[in-house]
Amino acid sequence: MGEFGTLSTLGLGSQGVLNNDIIDKLKKADKDSIVTPVENRKNQLIEKKKELSELRKLFSDLNTSVTNMTYDTPYDSVTTDISGDSVAISTNGNVKASSFSIRVNQLATKDIFESKDTFAQKDSILEEGTISIGIGDDSFDIDINAGDTLEDLVKRINGSTDSKVKASILNVGGDTPYKLIIKSANTGSENKLTISSTSDSFSNGLSRIGDEAQDAIFTLDGVSITRSSNKIDDLIDHVTIQLKQEGKSDITINKDNSKIIEGINEFVEKYNAVVKKINEDTKYDPEKKTAGIFQGDSTIRNLLRTIQDTISLTKSKDGKMASDFGLDIQRDGTLSFDEEKFKSEYEKDSNKTIEFFKASDATSGLFNKLEDQLYDISISSKGILKTLKKNLDEDIKRYEKLQTQAQKKLDKRYDILSKNFASYDAIMGKLDQSSQVIQQMIDAELAAKK
Repeated sequence: MGEFGTLSTLGLGSQGVLNNDIIDKLKKADKDSIVTPVENRKNQLIEKKKELSELRKLFSDLNTSVTNMTYDTPYDSVTTDISGDSVAISTNGNVKASSFSIRVNQLATKDIFESKDTFAQKDSILEEGTISIGIGDDSFDIDINAGDTLEDLVKRINGSTDSKVKASILNVGGDTPYKLIIKSANTGSENKLTISSTSDSFSNGLSRIGDEAQDAIFTLDGVSITRSSNKIDDLIDHVTIQLKQEGKSDITINKDNSKIIEGINEFVEKYNAVVKKINEDTKYDPEKKTAGIFQGDSTIRNLLRTIQDTISLTKSKDGKMASDFGLDIQRDGTLSFDEEKFKSEYEKDSNKTIEFFKASDATSGLFNKLEDQLYDISISSKGILKTLKKNLDEDIKRYEKLQTQAQKKLDKRYDILSKNFASYDAIMGKLDQSSQVIQQMIDAELAAKK
């Protein structure tokens, strides 16, 4: 048992009139009226912050889906059908649907020379002299110095010909397997080579392998065309043609709207997730008398208003609206997307359809506008959601402080009260003892008189 005057000694002097249970009940009653309301409000704010965090994540996902639809990638997708093996096709940018035929009559080739003389080792020492290389209007004289090896010569040629000529060493087998190979870096008749040498190491000279360099000759829809390269990227906008072999190929390029449809569906999914979350957090059930954590909060309720207005009011240059492209706002605020309606408009005019969703000016398209609005809502440091979080953080800290202050004040009050009760209990104990002594004296006096 503790010292006299503490809570553990209460009731000894007053014979149970004052005890721990009474003090605890009094303290609990005061806590319920002073501390608990503050604690409950703090916990409610913490729960709001948790729900706001989930909402911010949903808005972040929505923003990502919108941003993806402001890039060119979904709109540049095409399908390419090639009949024949003479060419390969690659596309980029806003390719128009088209079909054409290509007949390859001659591929562009490089000029390739080999040394008639062969060498036992790659580091075989060469005789002094010069190798002279002519290509187009350029000529290069490469010195062979005393002690230079075949490898040294290759390095010097590659470093002295402005990347127009490539030299290498080729192992052709036999006792002296190594040959010097010199070729033009690029294809085309303008890259024909002329090579001569004054070094005794190349006394037999260097000779051309196969035909001299030539241009590609082909027809596009019957029109004869010549190019120095087999890679053609200047005939059809955003289309690169790679000539592979002689022969004919028929090519059909169609716009592929599947990536756009996929992107719009993702946007609708992310948008509806936000709508459902806001509806859940702001609803009120009159029968169950239950309310969402943000019920009555107009800021949360109005988060989607500007987005909905943008979807409803954005128009194409010819006056068409989102609903004309299959995108509709439902009565509950969610979106629906009619793919067939979208495809119908896309087939009529793919460029106008794309312009509605992603404008060429990067500002007036539906997704361009939505991106700006979602930045203001969820990304900007001064945006609505970040401001709400900041306010909740400040309110939580304030109520945590209020709760701590109220608890300290209550603890201090009952510490003083318990000490006062302990003192009162001690006085009552002493009075009781004195009363008993007096009573004993009276009883003894009365007994003596009998």
